[in-house]
Amino acid sequence: MSAGRMKVAGTHPLTTAPHSAHAVQFYEDDAALVEIVGRRLATALAAGDMQVVVATKVHCEGLTEELRLRNINASAAIKAGRLIVLDAAETLAKFMVGGGPDKEKFQNTIGALVSRAAARTAPGHRLVVYGEMVALLWAEGKRDATVRLEELWNDLAEQHNFDLLCGYPIGAFDKLEHRQLFFNICGEHTHINPTESYPAQGSETQRRRSMAQLQQKATALENEVRLSRQRLVLLQKATRAGTWELDIVNDTFSFSSAAAKLLGLPFASRVRLAQLMDLMYYSGDRETVFSHLQTAQRHSRDFATTFRVRQGEGTRIIAIQGKTFYNGGSPIMLGVLSDVTPAEASGVVASKAKPSRKPARLKSVSEKLA
Repeated sequence: MSAGRMKVAGTHPLTTAPHSAHAVQFYEDDAALVEIVGRRLATALAAGDMQVVVATKVHCEGLTEELRLRNINASAAIKAGRLIVLDAAETLAKFMVGGGPDKEKFQNTIGALVSRAAARTAPGHRLVVYGEMVALLWAEGKRDATVRLEELWNDLAEQHNFDLLCGYPIGAFDKLEHRQLFFNICGEHTHINPTESYPAQGSETQRRRSMAQLQQKATALENEVRLSRQRLVLLQKATRAGTWELDIVNDTFSFSSAAAKLLGLPFASRVRLAQLMDLMYYSGDRETVFSHLQTAQRHSRDFATTFRVRQGEGTRIIAIQGKTFYNGGSPIMLGVLSDVTPAEASGVVASKAKPSRKPARLKSVSEKLA
């Protein structure tokens, strides 16, 4: 994923992005999803693009009918090799190991599929993929596996040029404890598309639903879209960047996969402030970062500083910048991490950069502000 390319609703990443795009489509009703995805697939097929659909059986049938209504024969497109349709559950089972996606098996199945499809894509046209395997994992309660699969798709996008759209029912994120993982999922995408009724008010769909539940879901998505715009602003200021969010109340950082890799973490991660400090190579860096966080939160200011982490035989210089926002009255910080290590310094060995003695436990930002 190209972290600096996150966009929010109003774009059409399936057909206009010049490079790989990874979008997410949240939806309320299955019929609305089928109409949204069907319209985009029809547009891409009419333009001569190559299509891959990995969806549930019900959605595959709905998309076939939606294409028919738009005067596109799905069977003919499949026979011509321009449309590949796969069952999401069956495909997912081919690379799951021990409750999570296996990277090697994913490459041998999905990677091979995308490679073959890319080879069939005519010059000047796009390879377009729609997938629901992540939604199946989430529905099974496999939260971390869901984020991990999103990361594997992003890794694949570094090898091949294609546009990916993932579908999630917004009702799956109706619990408070889902908020941090909701951030992680959004952070793995370059585009975020809200549900079909956002920002409309008083639709028939809304009236049919429990108002309390609907307001909770709508508020969560509205906040995420609004905050995603702020992430985009921050990301545009840095290259090779990854996003992060700090929940001030719970003293917990959430890192996108790109940010996690900069810190030497294997996957998108949620860590306490003290755990982040432990990753820093110098106690002076820990104190500086903590001081900047504390000042930014107390005075609602932007902040920017750097710290060093060990990677292999050397150290890397990581720039951290962010800003305080309020989400439903609760303070959070949004920001980016980027690698600013000078090329000539990238080979500095650990023996030349000895860390200071680890300080006593740092109080959380919320404790300091109390």
